[in-house]
Amino acid sequence: QIKEPAEPSGHTWNDNFFCWRDIRENPGFRWSYAGPIAGMKCTRILETADPHTWADNYLCLPQNSPHNLRWNSAGKINGKACIQWREPADPHTWNDNWLCKDNFKPKGPAEWPQDFRWSNAGIPSGYDCVQIKEPAEPSAHTWNDNFFCWRDIRETPGFRWSHAGPVNGMKCTRILETADPHTWTDNYLCVPKYSHLNMAWNSARKIPGKACMRWVEPADPHTWKDNWLCN
Repeated sequence: QIKEPAEPSGHTWNDNFFCWRDIRENPGFRWSYAGPIAGMKCTRILETADPHTWADNYLCLPQNSPHNLRWNSAGKINGKACIQWREPADPHTWNDNWLCKDNFKPKGPAEWPQDFRWSNAGIPSGYDCVQIKEPAEPSAHTWNDNFFCWRDIRETPGFRWSHAGPVNGMKCTRILETADPHTWTDNYLCVPKYSHLNMAWNSARKIPGKACMRWVEPADPHTWKDNWLCN
């Protein structure tokens, strides 16, 4: 919902929405009428002719979103794909406002397993990654350079790593090596709820009937040679 509480009811902002098709993945939009949202990528939605406190209104996306939005309150932005935001009941020039983004063909989703890769030696060229790290591990076990990656020509899957329990609001898979004493019981790899990925983990073998990728750390002596992430 796109709403500015300071607007008079006669301007009918109570029924205004910015939408996406329900057969597509949720882009993760959030609306704020009180400044940008910490930790998100926000675009200021400003109509200078409107006196009802639009100076602090923002449309926000997750930091890893492929969408880079721009706003113009006086016409389309040349060279970009734009959608008009219009409220006929508001007299303060809400007839020429446009939300725009780069006009390019979206990246396709990352396909399992061919678009994914484990690395225990830093971020590989041509990939984007999430760092996999357990702070309780001794430095000699070299977990500081371990990453789970996907091809950078693909959409970002939205992975988040947690070494302190599952992430609220996400679909999480416990990454557990029972032979490792360094607090692996609360480590999780998470994806957005809407993700097409349904991960499963096994610390001793591949899971029959699934496509699996080995996670290995040669410097860690606690059996990090037979661990598999599967989908």
